[in-house]
Amino acid sequence: MRGVAVVTGASRGVGRAIALDLAELGYDIAVGYHSRSGDAAEVVRAIEQLGRSARALQVDTREPDSCRALVGRARELGPIRAVVSNATGFADSSPASTSAVGTSIATYTEMFTARVGAVLSLVEAAGDDLHDGGRIVALASTGTRRHVPGYAPIAVSMAAAEALIRYLAAELGRAGVTANIASGGVIDTEALSAISANPERLKTIVAKATPLGRVGQARDLAGLVKFLCGDDGGWVNGQTLIADGGNLIA
Repeated sequence: MRGVAVVTGASRGVGRAIALDLAELGYDIAVGYHSRSGDAAEVVRAIEQLGRSARALQVDTREPDSCRALVGRARELGPIRAVVSNATGFADSSPASTSAVGTSIATYTEMFTARVGAVLSLVEAAGDDLHDGGRIVALASTGTRRHVPGYAPIAVSMAAAEALIRYLAAELGRAGVTANIASGGVIDTEALSAISANPERLKTIVAKATPLGRVGQARDLAGLVKFLCGDDGGWVNGQTLIADGGNLIA
């Protein structure tokens, strides 16, 4: 029995796929969600059908106290053995700015807290539960490595989270904890509407520019997280693993 995996942003898209994959791996799942309680409840039912325990727990990753409370409630399922920080920090109706300079400092700060603050708060609250085999995974994207119009506040916060993960990997490794980044290219989920006024056109452009000829699906990135949280990922630490179909090299 693996214990509990806390997954934020788990009510839909990549987070949902991660929650189901980790349940298949043997984790019980704390399904962190922001506002879609119905979707989160459906994910819980799907996990229970796999024979694992799950609970839908509301969290605002922009609030450190909310993240810590999430872990406290998740611990009712058992010891926390994996932390997966996936939530974007954007409300459903919050579009990204089209300009890095035109984005307010307040937005950058909000996104920084939602990414870096969330990881710190979740890991701090999990504490010794993670020792001797625990896993920390933060989600990022290749937008940290290339310019994506309108993506600046998200990309900057993800880049900071990548740096934080390397520090956690070094500092917690002696306690037997791994920390890594799972990074994806364009993934075909509802979240694309936060960075593009025309998601279908974006997907067409990216697919043509990707050697494997398509955009990513939620399962592509979830599988990477499953690897990092499974037995075969135990010797991977402090790394950013990219699943983008080769788009960055094209």
